[in-house]
Amino acid sequence: MLLAHTVDDAASETSACSNAHFRIESCVSCPIAGYFIVSPRVPVSSLSQLSSEAQASLGSTLAAVTRAIEVVVRPKRVYCLLFAEEIPSVHFHLFPRADWLLSQYARCHPDDGQISGPRLLDWARQTFRSAVSADYHQTTQAILRAIERNI
Repeated sequence: MLLAHTVDDAASETSACSNAHFRIESCVSCPIAGYFIVSPRVPVSSLSQLSSEAQASLGSTLAAVTRAIEVVVRPKRVYCLLFAEEIPSVHFHLFPRADWLLSQYARCHPDDGQISGPRLLDWARQTFRSAVSADYHQTTQAILRAIERNI
């Protein structure tokens, strides 16, 4: 188990925690409760460039964050995505697919018969630019506390 510490930067309203190899922070550009970004503390442009120690801890770090999101938010699924398009350094999006989100998406896209995770994430990132729920900060802090217990 790796030590973690929480960072609460009131000026930028970012909440984060980290372990020896990764920084875990709420997504500020799309503040949906449970949407987190996991980034290596040493930026790399490919997974193959991570140190062997960081590679060894990647799975358990992603699992700990996913578990915390599942416990606090209770989504149907947590997507884990790696694009590294806007920011060239490797980073993972952990995105909660909740019923309320699917309902809103379905109202906007009534002809989409199947769920597409990438389309849903893209739509959410374009649609939600401010906190969706009044308890966003409380929920984010609860998730960070749960992460700290597991990393």
